[in-house]
Amino acid sequence: MNKKILFIVSLFTLAIWTSSCYKDKFDLDKLSTNINWNPNVAVPAIHSSLTIRDLLADYDTNEVFIYDQTGFLFLMYHKQVFSVPASDYITLPDQNYVENFTGTEFIAQGFPTTVSTKTITKSYTFSLSVGSISDSFDSILFKSGTFLLDVSSTFQHTGTLLITFPTMKKNGVPYSKTVNINLDDGSFIYNSSFNDFTGYTLDLTNPTSNQVPVDFTLTLIRTIGNPVVPGDQTNISLSFTGLSYSMLWGNIGQRIVPIQEDTVNVKLFNSTIDGQIYFMDPKFRLYVHNSFGVPLQAFFNSFKIYSSATQTYNPYVFPVNPLNISAPTIPGTSSLTSVQLDTNNFPLIRNIISEFPRYVYLQTIATTNMPTSQYNYIMDTSRFSVDLEVELPLWGRAQWWKLQDTLDFDFSEYYKDSVVDLDNIEWVNFHINITNGMPTEAGVQMYLTDSLYNVLDTLFIPQNMQIIESASLGQNGIVSSPTRKITDVKYTGERLSHLLDVKKFLVRGYVKTTNSGSTNVRFYEYYDIDVKVGVQVQAKVNTYEDL
Repeated sequence: MNKKILFIVSLFTLAIWTSSCYKDKFDLDKLSTNINWNPNVAVPAIHSSLTIRDLLADYDTNEVFIYDQTGFLFLMYHKQVFSVPASDYITLPDQNYVENFTGTEFIAQGFPTTVSTKTITKSYTFSLSVGSISDSFDSILFKSGTFLLDVSSTFQHTGTLLITFPTMKKNGVPYSKTVNINLDDGSFIYNSSFNDFTGYTLDLTNPTSNQVPVDFTLTLIRTIGNPVVPGDQTNISLSFTGLSYSMLWGNIGQRIVPIQEDTVNVKLFNSTIDGQIYFMDPKFRLYVHNSFGVPLQAFFNSFKIYSSATQTYNPYVFPVNPLNISAPTIPGTSSLTSVQLDTNNFPLIRNIISEFPRYVYLQTIATTNMPTSQYNYIMDTSRFSVDLEVELPLWGRAQWWKLQDTLDFDFSEYYKDSVVDLDNIEWVNFHINITNGMPTEAGVQMYLTDSLYNVLDTLFIPQNMQIIESASLGQNGIVSSPTRKITDVKYTGERLSHLLDVKKFLVRGYVKTTNSGSTNVRFYEYYDIDVKVGVQVQAKVNTYEDL
């Protein structure tokens, strides 16, 4: 339950407490028969002193009230709107290469007629398939990946196949695989997978960018009596799947960054149903964190704010569009780009806040290496994220800011041991003594309803009775001295009978700042309100016959 209406709810808590204690002390079933009993019981029920920080303590940990060295309060909302990890930013497609050796090549070298062993080496350079034609990679440090190798040979000779990637190294040693061709009947088949890419760095600058050199060396050992015909061949298929990197260097090119649209809930206004509130110096801030070594440019295609007052999303033009986002130059670091919307560059912000902005919606796209470029890198831990912060300095005014809450209450639960008999209570008077050190005044009403929310009674008559008067103000809207307000609310026996069917309390507060919301005020963390509630119970029992 919100502490901002704690003192209201406390009135009903004390009614429950009074009923329970009264029954414990005066057992009506044991009264003498020839007595005119007319007791009047007055007791203090509640004494609560709350600072403004106590009243604001209901908000969750994502919404922080802070104060400066003078004690002036700020309300801060902070939420991450979206976060794009490296795996969503750039991926390495699967790679597939093929090569073969033919019988014609070996026959031309005199195998098997004039030499018993022959080695032929082929060196090829394959283009690395990348996600964008504008990408130009210099090198990749692999984190994981699978190397699939399929070899078949119809040569009727044994031999050895060596596959080497001379520019892909770990500790200075190139990545290579050796296949032993151990059948000489022309039916050799080999297939295997390897998951040993971790820690290998692929240099893609030799001979030019995005190029992968591969050396294939096939050695055949003659089996006496077996020929070689031109149609004989050794076929080689190479595949790289599930490639991931720890680090990638080069020119990433111009890519569209996938950004998921999102909404930020400003919970301060979730319980607000009507009224006007005006902040003098509200601020929205965007914090863009970029740990990709790639500059970006963000475009805000849609910027909408949901108004609790009109219950609609209203579109606005984001004042800084596009937004240039800087990039770090040292791997493992992050660059921060921020933009602030305030009364100078976004004058509508005061009106937006006055309409109770419950949700802030952003739809954003970003493009890499715009408008300028630099040498790029990406780490697997790199991330591009945007946080939205709303700062509301508690300086302004409010007119009938309406707050509402619903509470469960079943009066019969407090009479489990006997039949409810409210005829014994003639009236109950609630004595409310409030000393207010805050620049606010409030009218309050509580509706007693049944389980279907049908109103059975109201606490205060006349309606929306002002039970809190504003403290006195000095210069600059700062409280100079507290004020005191005493209110008595009498509940008669007939009205008490309505409690029997009550299942809900609908609490509604009508809050406004000093001078009916016409004066700008400031809130400080040391402001407080002192609430004392006493109860006076008049009960009457007249019995003249023994039961």
